[in-house]
Amino acid sequence: MKIQRILASLLAVLLLTAPLASCGENQEPPAVTQTDAATESEAETELRDSLPSDLDYEGDKIVFLSREREGWTDREIWVEELTGEPINDAVFERNKAVEERLKVEITNVSEDSLDAYVIVNRVVNAVSAGTHEYDVLAASCWTTLGQTPRGTFANLRNSAYIDFDMPWWSEGLNDATLYKGTQFVLTGSMVLSIYRFAYATVFNQQLFDDVGEKYPYEYVENGTWTLDKQISLVPLFHRDNGNNIQDEEDIYGFISTQHISVDPYWSACEVDILTRDENDDFLLVFDSGKLHEVAEKVLTLYYGTDDSSYIWDTITYDGHMDAACDMFADGRGAMATIRIMGLERETIRSMTDMFGIVPMPKFDETQSEYHTMLHDQFTVIAVPTTVQGDRLDEIGAVLEALSSTAHRVVKPVYYEETLRTKIAQDPQSAAMMELIVNSLTTDSGIFYTDALGGFQNAFRDIVKSKQNTVTSTYKKSVTIIKNRLTRMMLSLDDLAEQD
Repeated sequence: MKIQRILASLLAVLLLTAPLASCGENQEPPAVTQTDAATESEAETELRDSLPSDLDYEGDKIVFLSREREGWTDREIWVEELTGEPINDAVFERNKAVEERLKVEITNVSEDSLDAYVIVNRVVNAVSAGTHEYDVLAASCWTTLGQTPRGTFANLRNSAYIDFDMPWWSEGLNDATLYKGTQFVLTGSMVLSIYRFAYATVFNQQLFDDVGEKYPYEYVENGTWTLDKQISLVPLFHRDNGNNIQDEEDIYGFISTQHISVDPYWSACEVDILTRDENDDFLLVFDSGKLHEVAEKVLTLYYGTDDSSYIWDTITYDGHMDAACDMFADGRGAMATIRIMGLERETIRSMTDMFGIVPMPKFDETQSEYHTMLHDQFTVIAVPTTVQGDRLDEIGAVLEALSSTAHRVVKPVYYEETLRTKIAQDPQSAAMMELIVNSLTTDSGIFYTDALGGFQNAFRDIVKSKQNTVTSTYKKSVTIIKNRLTRMMLSLDDLAEQD
Protein backbone atom coordinates (compact mmCIF):
# COMPACT_ATOMS: atom_id res chain seq x y z
CA MET A 1 0.00 0.00 0.00
CA LYS A 2 1.47 3.37 -1.03
CA ILE A 3 1.42 6.01 1.64
CA GLN A 4 1.30 8.71 -1.05
CA ARG A 5 -2.09 7.43 -2.21
CA ILE A 6 -3.51 7.58 1.27
CA LEU A 7 -1.93 10.95 1.94
CA ALA A 8 -3.34 12.55 -1.21
CA SER A 9 -6.84 11.44 -0.28
CA LEU A 10 -6.45 12.31 3.36
CA LEU A 11 -5.11 15.80 2.92
CA ALA A 12 -7.78 16.56 0.34
CA VAL A 13 -10.51 16.16 2.92
CA LEU A 14 -8.58 17.28 6.02
CA LEU A 15 -9.30 14.04 7.82
CA LEU A 16 -12.93 15.01 8.23
CA THR A 17 -14.50 11.97 6.66
CA ALA A 18 -12.12 9.02 6.78
CA PRO A 19 -14.04 5.75 6.31
CA LEU A 20 -15.76 4.07 9.22
CA ALA A 21 -13.70 1.30 10.77
CA SER A 22 -14.13 -1.35 8.12
CA CYS A 23 -13.38 -4.37 10.24
CA GLY A 24 -12.37 -7.49 8.43
CA GLU A 25 -11.76 -5.81 5.09
CA ASN A 26 -8.17 -4.72 4.57
CA GLN A 27 -8.15 -4.19 0.83
CA GLU A 28 -5.79 -1.65 -0.68
CA PRO A 29 -7.77 1.49 -1.48
CA PRO A 30 -7.72 2.56 -5.14
CA ALA A 31 -5.57 5.46 -6.18
CA VAL A 32 -7.67 8.63 -6.26
CA THR A 33 -7.07 12.20 -7.26
CA GLN A 34 -7.53 14.97 -4.75
CA THR A 35 -10.62 16.16 -6.63
CA ASP A 36 -12.17 12.70 -6.64
CA ALA A 37 -11.40 12.21 -2.96
CA ALA A 38 -12.97 15.52 -2.01
CA THR A 39 -16.07 14.82 -4.10
CA GLU A 40 -16.55 11.33 -2.67
CA SER A 41 -15.96 12.54 0.91
CA GLU A 42 -18.40 15.42 0.55
CA ALA A 43 -20.99 12.96 -0.75
CA GLU A 44 -20.52 10.67 2.25
CA THR A 45 -20.60 13.61 4.66
CA GLU A 46 -24.00 14.60 3.30
CA LEU A 47 -25.33 11.04 3.19
CA ARG A 48 -28.70 10.78 4.89
CA ASP A 49 -30.63 7.88 6.30
CA SER A 50 -33.85 6.72 4.67
CA LEU A 51 -36.15 7.01 7.69
CA PRO A 52 -39.71 8.06 6.79
CA SER A 53 -40.17 11.80 7.10
CA ASP A 54 -43.44 11.48 8.98
CA LEU A 55 -42.19 9.48 11.99
CA ASP A 56 -43.64 11.09 15.11
CA TYR A 57 -43.40 9.36 18.49
CA GLU A 58 -45.28 12.09 20.36
CA GLY A 59 -42.67 12.85 23.00
CA ASP A 60 -42.01 9.23 23.96
CA LYS A 61 -39.12 8.79 26.39
CA ILE A 62 -36.16 6.63 25.25
CA VAL A 63 -34.00 5.48 28.15
CA PHE A 64 -30.35 4.66 27.53
CA LEU A 65 -28.17 2.87 30.06
CA SER A 66 -24.56 3.71 29.21
CA ARG A 67 -21.12 3.08 30.58
CA GLU A 68 -19.77 6.61 30.86
CA ARG A 69 -16.32 5.73 32.17
CA GLU A 70 -14.22 8.86 32.52
CA GLY A 71 -11.51 9.02 29.86
CA TRP A 72 -12.85 5.92 28.13
CA THR A 73 -16.43 6.14 26.95
CA ASP A 74 -17.73 9.34 28.49
CA ARG A 75 -19.65 11.70 26.19
CA GLU A 76 -20.49 8.98 23.68
CA ILE A 77 -24.21 8.79 24.39
CA TRP A 78 -25.08 11.79 26.49
CA VAL A 79 -23.92 15.23 27.58
CA GLU A 80 -25.82 17.60 29.84
CA GLU A 81 -25.34 20.89 28.06
CA LEU A 82 -23.35 22.93 25.59
CA THR A 83 -19.91 23.77 26.99
CA GLY A 84 -17.95 25.10 24.03
CA GLU A 85 -15.88 21.91 23.83
CA PRO A 86 -16.28 20.68 20.23
CA ILE A 87 -16.98 16.98 20.82
CA ASN A 88 -19.29 17.65 23.77
CA ASP A 89 -21.28 20.15 21.74
CA ALA A 90 -21.45 17.87 18.69
CA VAL A 91 -22.98 15.08 20.81
CA PHE A 92 -25.44 17.55 22.34
CA GLU A 93 -26.50 18.81 18.91
CA ARG A 94 -26.82 15.24 17.60
CA ASN A 95 -29.20 14.24 20.37
CA LYS A 96 -31.19 17.45 20.10
CA ALA A 97 -31.58 17.05 16.34
CA VAL A 98 -32.86 13.47 16.72
CA GLU A 99 -35.27 14.44 19.51
CA GLU A 100 -36.77 17.20 17.37
CA ARG A 101 -36.89 15.08 14.23
CA LEU A 102 -38.56 12.00 15.74
CA LYS A 103 -40.43 13.78 18.56
CA VAL A 104 -38.80 11.73 21.31
CA GLU A 105 -37.12 12.52 24.61
CA ILE A 106 -33.70 10.89 25.00
CA THR A 107 -32.64 10.27 28.58
CA ASN A 108 -29.59 8.51 29.94
CA VAL A 109 -28.69 6.54 33.05
CA SER A 110 -24.91 6.44 33.32
CA GLU A 111 -22.52 4.12 35.12
CA ASP A 112 -18.86 5.01 35.65
CA SER A 113 -17.46 1.70 36.85
CA LEU A 114 -14.16 -0.08 36.45
CA ASP A 115 -16.11 -3.33 36.37
CA ALA A 116 -17.53 -3.79 32.88
CA TYR A 117 -20.06 -6.33 34.17
CA VAL A 118 -21.88 -3.92 36.49
CA ILE A 119 -23.83 -2.11 33.80
CA VAL A 120 -24.64 -5.24 31.78
CA ASN A 121 -25.89 -6.99 34.91
CA ARG A 122 -28.44 -4.22 35.41
CA VAL A 123 -30.11 -5.26 32.17
CA VAL A 124 -29.69 -8.97 32.89
CA ASN A 125 -31.45 -8.53 36.23
CA ALA A 126 -34.25 -6.46 34.74
CA VAL A 127 -34.88 -8.97 31.95
CA SER A 128 -34.76 -11.87 34.41
CA ALA A 129 -37.34 -10.13 36.57
CA GLY A 130 -39.53 -9.40 33.57
CA THR A 131 -39.35 -5.66 34.12
CA HIS A 132 -38.64 -2.98 31.54
CA GLU A 133 -36.32 -0.29 32.85
CA TYR A 134 -34.06 0.52 29.89
CA ASP A 135 -34.61 0.74 26.13
CA VAL A 136 -30.98 0.68 25.02
CA LEU A 137 -27.73 -0.56 26.55
CA ALA A 138 -24.39 0.98 25.55
CA ALA A 139 -21.64 -1.10 27.15
CA SER A 140 -18.39 -2.91 26.46
CA CYS A 141 -18.26 -5.39 23.59
CA TRP A 142 -16.94 -8.36 25.52
CA THR A 143 -19.41 -8.29 28.41
CA THR A 144 -22.40 -7.48 26.22
CA LEU A 145 -21.72 -10.18 23.64
CA GLY A 146 -21.10 -12.61 26.48
CA GLN A 147 -24.78 -12.27 27.37
CA THR A 148 -26.22 -12.71 23.88
CA PRO A 149 -26.38 -16.55 23.96
CA ARG A 150 -28.52 -16.27 27.10
CA GLY A 151 -31.34 -14.44 25.35
CA THR A 152 -30.86 -11.13 27.14
CA PHE A 153 -31.07 -8.96 24.03
CA ALA A 154 -33.47 -8.50 21.13
CA ASN A 155 -32.63 -9.43 17.55
CA LEU A 156 -31.89 -6.06 15.97
CA ARG A 157 -32.43 -7.52 12.52
CA ASN A 158 -36.15 -7.47 13.38
CA SER A 159 -36.19 -3.68 13.68
CA ALA A 160 -37.70 -2.12 10.56
CA TYR A 161 -35.55 1.00 10.47
CA ILE A 162 -31.93 -0.04 11.02
CA ASP A 163 -30.06 -0.10 7.70
CA PHE A 164 -27.02 -2.27 8.50
CA ASP A 165 -25.47 -1.57 5.08
CA MET A 166 -24.99 2.14 5.69
CA PRO A 167 -21.49 3.42 6.49
CA TRP A 168 -22.43 4.61 9.97
CA TRP A 169 -22.68 0.96 11.11
CA SER A 170 -19.55 -1.16 11.41
CA GLU A 171 -19.59 -3.76 8.66
CA GLY A 172 -16.92 -5.75 10.48
CA LEU A 173 -18.97 -6.12 13.65
CA ASN A 174 -22.01 -7.01 11.56
CA ASP A 175 -20.06 -9.78 9.81
CA ALA A 176 -18.61 -11.10 13.07
CA THR A 177 -21.86 -11.21 15.03
CA LEU A 178 -24.61 -11.88 12.46
CA TYR A 179 -25.63 -15.49 13.07
CA LYS A 180 -28.32 -17.20 11.00
CA GLY A 181 -30.43 -14.11 10.72
CA THR A 182 -29.89 -12.85 14.27
CA GLN A 183 -27.77 -9.95 15.42
CA PHE A 184 -27.93 -8.73 19.00
CA VAL A 185 -25.37 -5.90 19.05
CA LEU A 186 -24.15 -3.21 16.69
CA THR A 187 -21.70 -0.34 16.75
CA GLY A 188 -20.68 2.50 14.53
CA SER A 189 -20.34 6.26 14.23
CA MET A 190 -22.53 7.01 17.25
CA VAL A 191 -19.76 5.77 19.59
CA LEU A 192 -16.24 7.17 19.30
CA SER A 193 -14.63 4.27 21.15
CA ILE A 194 -14.48 2.33 17.88
CA TYR A 195 -11.64 4.70 16.96
CA ARG A 196 -10.23 5.52 20.40
CA PHE A 197 -9.71 1.86 21.37
CA ALA A 198 -7.60 0.96 18.32
CA TYR A 199 -4.03 -0.19 19.01
CA ALA A 200 -1.04 1.39 17.30
CA THR A 201 2.70 2.05 17.68
CA VAL A 202 4.05 5.49 18.50
CA PHE A 203 7.67 6.58 18.14
CA ASN A 204 9.70 9.52 19.39
CA GLN A 205 11.07 11.39 16.38
CA GLN A 206 13.81 13.14 18.37
CA LEU A 207 15.20 9.87 19.68
CA PHE A 208 15.20 8.44 16.16
CA ASP A 209 17.03 11.56 14.96
CA ASP A 210 19.58 11.26 17.78
CA VAL A 211 20.72 7.83 16.59
CA GLY A 212 20.40 8.65 12.87
CA GLU A 213 17.66 6.09 12.28
CA LYS A 214 14.96 6.58 9.65
CA TYR A 215 11.39 6.88 10.83
CA PRO A 216 9.23 3.71 10.63
CA TYR A 217 7.00 5.35 8.01
CA GLU A 218 9.35 4.06 5.31
CA TYR A 219 9.24 0.49 6.65
CA VAL A 220 5.45 0.57 6.65
CA GLU A 221 5.40 1.77 3.05
CA ASN A 222 7.79 -0.89 1.73
CA GLY A 223 6.19 -3.70 3.75
CA THR A 224 9.12 -4.32 6.12
CA TRP A 225 7.55 -2.98 9.31
CA THR A 226 7.61 -6.34 11.13
CA LEU A 227 8.22 -7.61 14.64
CA ASP A 228 11.76 -8.54 13.62
CA LYS A 229 12.39 -5.01 12.36
CA GLN A 230 11.07 -3.49 15.57
CA ILE A 231 13.20 -5.88 17.66
CA SER A 232 16.30 -4.87 15.70
CA LEU A 233 15.66 -1.19 16.43
CA VAL A 234 15.09 -1.47 20.18
CA PRO A 235 18.75 -1.72 21.37
CA LEU A 236 19.75 1.38 19.37
CA PHE A 237 18.09 3.71 21.86
CA HIS A 238 18.84 2.27 25.30
CA ARG A 239 20.74 4.62 27.58
CA ASP A 240 21.32 3.82 31.24
CA ASN A 241 21.29 6.77 33.63
CA GLY A 242 24.53 5.58 35.23
CA ASN A 243 23.30 3.37 38.04
CA ASN A 244 23.28 0.16 35.97
CA ILE A 245 19.74 -0.59 37.12
CA GLN A 246 16.74 -0.86 34.85
CA ASP A 247 14.46 1.87 36.17
CA GLU A 248 12.10 4.56 34.94
CA GLU A 249 14.94 7.07 34.56
CA ASP A 250 16.64 5.23 31.70
CA ILE A 251 15.81 5.71 28.03
CA TYR A 252 14.45 2.62 26.31
CA GLY A 253 13.88 1.43 22.79
CA PHE A 254 10.42 0.10 23.59
CA ILE A 255 7.78 0.59 26.29
CA SER A 256 4.74 -1.62 26.77
CA THR A 257 2.75 -3.58 29.34
CA GLN A 258 2.21 -7.22 30.29
CA HIS A 259 -1.56 -7.02 30.16
CA ILE A 260 -3.86 -5.64 27.45
CA SER A 261 -0.93 -4.42 25.33
CA VAL A 262 -0.30 -8.08 24.50
CA ASP A 263 -3.73 -8.48 22.89
CA PRO A 264 -3.14 -6.69 19.55
CA TYR A 265 -0.61 -9.27 18.36
CA TRP A 266 -3.47 -11.70 17.70
CA SER A 267 -4.78 -9.55 14.87
CA ALA A 268 -1.51 -7.87 13.90
CA CYS A 269 0.13 -11.26 13.28
CA GLU A 270 -2.95 -12.93 11.75
CA VAL A 271 -3.60 -15.50 14.46
CA ASP A 272 -7.29 -16.28 13.95
CA ILE A 273 -9.56 -17.98 16.46
CA LEU A 274 -12.94 -18.44 14.77
CA THR A 275 -14.24 -18.41 11.22
CA ARG A 276 -17.48 -19.64 9.56
CA ASP A 277 -18.22 -22.84 7.69
CA GLU A 278 -20.64 -23.39 4.80
CA ASN A 279 -23.56 -23.64 7.24
CA ASP A 280 -22.72 -20.29 8.86
CA ASP A 281 -21.63 -22.09 12.04
CA PHE A 282 -18.58 -20.85 13.91
CA LEU A 283 -15.50 -22.96 13.29
CA LEU A 284 -12.38 -23.04 15.48
CA VAL A 285 -9.31 -22.39 13.32
CA PHE A 286 -6.82 -21.48 16.04
CA ASP A 287 -3.25 -22.51 15.18
CA SER A 288 -1.14 -22.98 18.31
CA GLY A 289 1.97 -23.39 16.15
CA LYS A 290 1.54 -19.91 14.71
CA LEU A 291 0.88 -18.42 18.15
CA HIS A 292 4.04 -20.16 19.42
CA GLU A 293 6.05 -18.37 16.74
CA VAL A 294 4.39 -15.05 17.59
CA ALA A 295 5.19 -15.62 21.27
CA GLU A 296 8.87 -16.13 20.45
CA LYS A 297 9.02 -12.74 18.77
CA VAL A 298 6.97 -10.92 21.40
CA LEU A 299 9.05 -12.38 24.24
CA THR A 300 12.20 -11.26 22.44
CA LEU A 301 10.77 -7.78 21.95
CA TYR A 302 9.77 -7.58 25.61
CA TYR A 303 12.69 -9.27 27.35
CA GLY A 304 15.36 -10.32 24.87
CA THR A 305 17.13 -7.07 24.04
CA ASP A 306 19.45 -6.68 27.06
CA ASP A 307 17.07 -4.54 29.14
CA SER A 308 16.42 -2.21 26.21
CA SER A 309 12.64 -2.57 26.69
CA TYR A 310 10.69 -1.43 29.74
CA ILE A 311 7.59 -3.49 30.38
CA TRP A 312 5.05 -2.31 32.94
CA ASP A 313 3.34 -4.84 35.17
CA THR A 314 -0.27 -4.30 36.20
CA ILE A 315 -0.45 -1.39 38.65
CA THR A 316 -4.17 -0.74 38.87
CA TYR A 317 -6.85 -1.53 36.35
CA ASP A 318 -5.50 0.21 33.25
CA GLY A 319 -3.01 2.19 35.33
CA HIS A 320 -0.14 0.44 33.57
CA MET A 321 -1.33 1.77 30.22
CA ASP A 322 -1.44 5.32 31.58
CA ALA A 323 2.02 4.87 33.11
CA ALA A 324 3.44 3.63 29.80
CA CYS A 325 1.95 6.60 27.93
CA ASP A 326 3.30 9.07 30.48
CA MET A 327 6.75 7.48 30.39
CA PHE A 328 6.73 7.79 26.60
CA ALA A 329 5.58 11.41 26.88
CA ASP A 330 8.53 12.09 29.17
CA GLY A 331 10.91 11.12 26.37
CA ARG A 332 11.91 7.80 27.99
CA GLY A 333 10.98 5.54 25.13
CA ALA A 334 11.68 5.46 21.40
CA MET A 335 8.62 3.29 20.68
CA ALA A 336 5.51 2.24 22.58
CA THR A 337 2.34 0.23 22.06
CA ILE A 338 -0.71 2.35 22.83
CA ARG A 339 -4.40 2.70 22.21
CA ILE A 340 -5.36 5.86 20.32
CA MET A 341 -7.15 7.09 23.45
CA GLY A 342 -3.77 7.18 25.21
CA LEU A 343 -2.62 9.90 22.85
CA GLU A 344 -5.41 12.13 24.12
CA ARG A 345 -3.75 12.31 27.53
CA GLU A 346 -2.58 15.75 28.55
CA THR A 347 0.97 14.46 29.09
CA ILE A 348 1.13 13.37 25.43
CA ARG A 349 -0.47 16.57 24.15
CA SER A 350 2.10 18.67 26.02
CA MET A 351 5.03 16.42 25.10
CA THR A 352 8.19 18.31 24.13
CA ASP A 353 9.40 15.92 21.44
CA MET A 354 7.54 15.33 18.20
CA PHE A 355 6.13 11.83 17.85
CA GLY A 356 4.89 9.75 14.95
CA ILE A 357 2.36 6.96 14.73
CA VAL A 358 2.38 3.75 12.67
CA PRO A 359 0.39 0.50 12.72
CA MET A 360 1.27 -2.47 14.86
CA PRO A 361 4.07 -4.41 13.09
CA LYS A 362 3.29 -7.43 10.92
CA PHE A 363 4.44 -10.93 11.85
CA ASP A 364 6.89 -11.07 8.93
CA GLU A 365 7.39 -9.71 5.43
CA THR A 366 5.37 -12.50 3.80
CA GLN A 367 2.27 -11.12 5.51
CA SER A 368 0.71 -8.81 2.96
CA GLU A 369 -1.37 -6.51 5.14
CA TYR A 370 -1.24 -4.58 8.39
CA HIS A 371 -4.00 -5.24 10.90
CA THR A 372 -5.38 -3.13 13.73
CA MET A 373 -7.11 -4.66 16.74
CA LEU A 374 -9.73 -2.92 18.84
CA HIS A 375 -9.49 -3.37 22.58
CA ASP A 376 -12.62 -5.37 23.41
CA GLN A 377 -13.85 -2.69 25.81
CA PHE A 378 -15.15 -0.58 22.93
CA THR A 379 -18.85 0.24 23.11
CA VAL A 380 -21.60 -1.75 21.42
CA ILE A 381 -25.33 -1.09 21.40
CA ALA A 382 -27.93 -3.66 22.47
CA VAL A 383 -31.66 -3.63 23.19
CA PRO A 384 -33.23 -5.75 25.97
CA THR A 385 -35.64 -8.51 24.93
CA THR A 386 -38.36 -6.63 26.80
CA VAL A 387 -38.43 -4.35 23.73
CA GLN A 388 -40.37 -5.99 20.89
CA GLY A 389 -42.74 -5.24 18.01
CA ASP A 390 -43.54 -1.60 17.29
CA ARG A 391 -41.40 -0.50 20.22
CA LEU A 392 -38.37 -2.26 18.67
CA ASP A 393 -39.07 -0.42 15.41
CA GLU A 394 -39.17 2.87 17.30
CA ILE A 395 -35.88 2.16 19.07
CA GLY A 396 -34.37 1.15 15.72
CA ALA A 397 -35.44 4.47 14.22
CA VAL A 398 -33.83 6.36 17.09
CA LEU A 399 -30.57 4.39 16.74
CA GLU A 400 -30.51 4.87 12.98
CA ALA A 401 -31.07 8.60 13.34
CA LEU A 402 -28.46 8.95 16.09
CA SER A 403 -25.80 7.06 14.16
CA SER A 404 -26.46 8.70 10.79
CA THR A 405 -26.43 12.14 12.42
CA ALA A 406 -23.23 11.29 14.33
CA HIS A 407 -21.63 10.25 11.04
CA ARG A 408 -22.16 13.79 9.76
CA VAL A 409 -21.84 15.79 12.96
CA VAL A 410 -19.78 14.02 15.66
CA LYS A 411 -17.29 11.87 13.77
CA PRO A 412 -15.92 14.77 11.64
CA VAL A 413 -15.34 16.83 14.78
CA TYR A 414 -13.44 13.97 16.43
CA TYR A 415 -11.26 13.53 13.35
CA GLU A 416 -10.58 17.25 13.10
CA GLU A 417 -10.20 18.14 16.76
CA THR A 418 -8.46 15.00 18.03
CA LEU A 419 -6.95 12.82 15.32
CA ARG A 420 -5.80 15.60 13.01
CA THR A 421 -5.02 18.42 15.43
CA LYS A 422 -3.91 16.70 18.62
CA ILE A 423 -2.48 13.37 17.46
CA ALA A 424 -1.26 13.56 13.87
CA GLN A 425 1.70 15.92 14.15
CA ASP A 426 2.93 15.56 10.58
CA PRO A 427 1.42 14.54 7.20
CA GLN A 428 2.91 11.05 7.43
CA SER A 429 1.19 10.40 10.76
CA ALA A 430 -2.07 11.67 9.30
CA ALA A 431 -1.75 9.12 6.51
CA MET A 432 -0.84 6.40 8.98
CA MET A 433 -3.88 7.24 11.10
CA GLU A 434 -6.11 6.54 8.12
CA LEU A 435 -4.25 3.29 7.43
CA ILE A 436 -4.75 2.23 11.06
CA VAL A 437 -8.49 2.94 10.98
CA ASN A 438 -8.92 1.26 7.61
CA SER A 439 -7.09 -1.83 8.86
CA LEU A 440 -9.36 -2.60 11.80
CA THR A 441 -9.72 -6.37 11.88
CA THR A 442 -12.33 -8.47 13.59
CA ASP A 443 -12.38 -12.01 14.89
CA SER A 444 -15.55 -13.46 16.39
CA GLY A 445 -13.32 -15.36 18.84
CA ILE A 446 -12.14 -12.04 20.29
CA PHE A 447 -15.58 -10.45 20.39
CA TYR A 448 -17.17 -13.47 22.07
CA THR A 449 -14.29 -13.79 24.53
CA ASP A 450 -16.55 -13.74 27.59
CA ALA A 451 -18.79 -16.53 26.31
CA LEU A 452 -15.67 -18.50 25.34
CA GLY A 453 -13.97 -18.14 28.70
CA GLY A 454 -11.43 -15.46 27.76
CA PHE A 455 -9.56 -17.75 25.39
CA GLN A 456 -7.07 -15.13 24.22
CA ASN A 457 -6.30 -13.91 27.74
CA ALA A 458 -3.97 -16.84 28.43
CA PHE A 459 -1.52 -15.26 25.99
CA ARG A 460 -1.13 -12.34 28.39
CA ASP A 461 -0.11 -14.72 31.16
CA ILE A 462 2.37 -16.47 28.87
CA VAL A 463 4.08 -13.20 28.02
CA LYS A 464 4.08 -12.15 31.65
CA SER A 465 5.71 -15.45 32.67
CA LYS A 466 8.57 -14.81 30.18
CA GLN A 467 8.27 -18.46 29.10
CA ASN A 468 6.87 -19.65 25.79
CA THR A 469 4.36 -22.17 27.09
CA VAL A 470 1.88 -21.70 24.25
CA THR A 471 1.79 -25.40 23.32
CA SER A 472 1.10 -26.73 26.81
CA THR A 473 -1.18 -23.85 27.84
CA TYR A 474 -3.39 -23.95 24.79
CA LYS A 475 -3.57 -27.72 24.58
CA LYS A 476 -5.89 -27.55 27.56
CA SER A 477 -7.53 -24.30 26.45
CA VAL A 478 -8.50 -25.69 23.04
CA THR A 479 -10.56 -28.46 24.67
CA ILE A 480 -12.29 -25.89 26.86
CA ILE A 481 -13.06 -23.49 24.02
CA LYS A 482 -14.47 -26.29 21.85
CA ASN A 483 -16.92 -27.20 24.58
CA ARG A 484 -17.85 -23.58 25.21
CA LEU A 485 -18.20 -22.91 21.49
CA THR A 486 -20.55 -25.88 21.12
CA ARG A 487 -22.71 -24.63 23.98
CA MET A 488 -22.69 -21.08 22.62
CA MET A 489 -23.82 -22.17 19.15
CA LEU A 490 -26.57 -24.39 20.58
CA SER A 491 -27.89 -21.39 22.49
CA LEU A 492 -27.64 -19.12 19.44
CA ASP A 493 -29.37 -21.77 17.32
CA ASP A 494 -32.22 -21.88 19.82
CA LEU A 495 -32.57 -18.12 19.70
CA ALA A 496 -32.54 -18.16 15.89
CA GLU A 497 -35.27 -20.81 15.83
CA GLN A 498 -37.42 -18.91 18.32
CA ASP A 499 -37.10 -15.68 16.38
